[in-house]
Amino acid sequence: SQITMKKLFVLLLALITFSALAQSPQPATLFGAEAYDVPSKIMKSNIRVSVSVPMGYDAKADKKYPVLYVLDAFYSFPLMHEMHKMMAGEIEPAIIVGIGDDRMSLPEWIISRYPVLNFDNVAYEDSFHVANLLRGAPVKLHSGDGAQYYEAIKKEVIPFIEANYKTSNDRGLTGHSLSSLFASHVMFKDPGYFSKIGINSAPLFVNDDETMRLEKAFFASKKTLSGKVFISASSLEGKNLFEKRALNLANALKSRNYLGLNVKHHVFQDESHVSEIGALTAKILYYFYGLPVDRSLGKGHKADK
Repeated sequence: SQITMKKLFVLLLALITFSALAQSPQPATLFGAEAYDVPSKIMKSNIRVSVSVPMGYDAKADKKYPVLYVLDAFYSFPLMHEMHKMMAGEIEPAIIVGIGDDRMSLPEWIISRYPVLNFDNVAYEDSFHVANLLRGAPVKLHSGDGAQYYEAIKKEVIPFIEANYKTSNDRGLTGHSLSSLFASHVMFKDPGYFSKIGINSAPLFVNDDETMRLEKAFFASKKTLSGKVFISASSLEGKNLFEKRALNLANALKSRNYLGLNVKHHVFQDESHVSEIGALTAKILYYFYGLPVDRSLGKGHKADK
């Protein structure tokens, strides 16, 4: 009867609706990205790497691509991966490699990254981080594993990437905050290995402005730098601690007149230490890999008069 059919229809609709609402949640993924746990004998643990290849990438083709290694992949890689796709028409094809694990909580990430991104052990900074970033949690931080971590990146992570992807010798290294301090040390301690360095909101004041001492010693050694260096800070994070020191480093490098070195300095206005991350992602991609194309939008539209 019609009444029975209506009841069956209503029951079926209810079952479909319940089924849709009762689905188990699925883990979110970054479409097109790949991830590996690279065994590290040096660190005695795995190092998590995430890889974003450019549109049209063909593992069987002869074409090779520059690689940008991005530290603090916990938060930086998802942004880089998505902007990498969105800016495909504005930047040359490149491979983006995130170094760092994102399968943890924020406090776990702070604790795990801190030792490996500091080249020196500075007890004051250890206690300051616990008091401020970890809200006085009952943990101890011990800085100073940076040299070991860099050795693992250079001898284990990068060879793994270069063995499995079509890479050129054009390597870049970028970070933000503490990982940018790490990058600033790499620039002077292993010059030439990376042709592009990103130093963004780096705490250059750590260990009594050690990065500036490294810069002076490097220049005195008669060594040279080439490639591109992007140095940034944001206007809301502290003029003395970050903005002034970023400018000082940029000016020092420019004053040395290194042949083939291009230095770009930028201050992100009305951004904080954290909110600038989104803006600097696109900025650094274009500075490193930008194509000479018209970046305007909507030309030819009838409203464009």
